[in-house]
Amino acid sequence: MAGRSSTMIVTNTPAKDLVNTNFAFVSPSDHRNFVVPGSKLAFALIADSFVLSVAGHEAIPSGRIAFNAVHRRQAKVSTDDPVSVNRFSPPENFNLALLTLELEFVKKGKDEQVNF
Repeated sequence: MAGRSSTMIVTNTPAKDLVNTNFAFVSPSDHRNFVVPGSKLAFALIADSFVLSVAGHEAIPSGRIAFNAVHRRQAKVSTDDPVSVNRFSPPENFNLALLTLELEFVKKGKDEQVNF
């Protein structure tokens, strides 16, 4: 997936306890396509818009990517929609000068702890 665009079909996060992890989930066989060379980290550039950490999950069929509601809203997709997905590999010596962070709670009214 490095350097070329791929399309995957959107599905729901495979379990309620995984919704708050902020990961996108793919099949274990698709997961290897997102691993950053030389590391154990896996990232995906979604809809040429934002980057998510990616984890493999047995419940996700090959060719599908599981998002929570916030991810789907950010990507402007619904379940069963196609979405552009590419492996994101940070450049060497990737040093951030500025980071803008947007927080949106998955469940309204629930107190959540945010750690940095």
